[in-house]
Amino acid sequence: MIESFKCSTCGKVHEGLPMSFAADFPDMYAHMNRDERDSRAVIGSDQCIIDQQWFFIRGCLEIPIVGSDEPFLWGLWACIRQEVFDQIEDCWELGGREQSRGPFKGRLANSLAEYPETLNLKTKIFVQPVGTRPLFVMEEADHPLAIEQQSGISRARALELASLVLHSRPGGFPDSR
Repeated sequence: MIESFKCSTCGKVHEGLPMSFAADFPDMYAHMNRDERDSRAVIGSDQCIIDQQWFFIRGCLEIPIVGSDEPFLWGLWACIRQEVFDQIEDCWELGGREQSRGPFKGRLANSLAEYPETLNLKTKIFVQPVGTRPLFVMEEADHPLAIEQQSGISRARALELASLVLHSRPGGFPDSR
């Protein structure tokens, strides 16, 4: 049975319970035009390099939903130093990597309109088992995103976030030019 919810933004009932939203690109890449992307950047599903000086990795920022086994999930990008990028890349297919690598330091590379500015917030990056994207844990404890990650959110807050994202980003999240 597919669950539904009443949207706090438009007041309509929507099918399904969206609890996961992902940025297709780091903001720096998203804001480049096609020619710039072609000449300055290399991007894959989980890694991006711009101008051979900006290095990004894709990961997940989980926010626990109180009373639920499933978290609210933000799929985001983090900017990392080249040395960290190289270390993560070197162990990408290595079994047990989560026990022997990291955590690493990075900075969020996406702005989330649902929070005060999130771009460049400090994060710890925890490598996960092969086949699973890294886990991002906020380091700036006083930021609302970090507070929600630490304390969890209600189901009502999760639905509010879903409603905001669904209506603020028609055609994708974020800018998927």
